[in-house]
Amino acid sequence: MKLKHNEPFEPNRRATSEDVRHILGDIDDTLVVEILASQPSLRDLNDAALWWRGDGDLIAREHRELSASALAVVETLSRVDEGLADDAEGSGERHET
Repeated sequence: MKLKHNEPFEPNRRATSEDVRHILGDIDDTLVVEILASQPSLRDLNDAALWWRGDGDLIAREHRELSASALAVVETLSRVDEGLADDAEGSGERHET
């Protein structure tokens, strides 16, 4: 999500698959599609990433709550995290979050 010269940043525009990968890193295509199904804006996606990484206090300091789209993204990411933890436990590997 590199801005071109003089391209304004619009936090309320709908996020794209490129935005999802830029903000959340290298994730599976299926997960990108599931995240985009909640139609998050760039702000929603950034807020969800902060919350998921344990930095939700930064949002709370601004006296804001997660939007429904941001919450849906967090729930999707948390579900995937839980699945990874379950897989690691079943295989004897250790997974820390």
